[in-house]
Amino acid sequence: MQRNPIAKQALQLYHNALTQTLDAAIAVQDQSQKTLEILLDQSPVVPHEGKRAMNDWLDACRQQTTAIKSALEEGFRPFDLYYKE
Repeated sequence: MQRNPIAKQALQLYHNALTQTLDAAIAVQDQSQKTLEILLDQSPVVPHEGKRAMNDWLDACRQQTTAIKSALEEGFRPFDLYYKE
């Protein structure tokens, strides 16, 4: 069975676009987390529990972003296997 090269290129384009967009979002998330940590460390008003809660929230966001990235890779795996054969 002949495979369509245009479909393969389109899937590669979609995969690259989604991966690069997610990588950019992760970079923004990392920078935002560093900035928030600096602001929280310099602020005497925010109690320790508040800082811990915000750090827990940021960790949860990071875990969900990692889960999304792995789901993206898992979703494109069948197409990669199909076109590698």
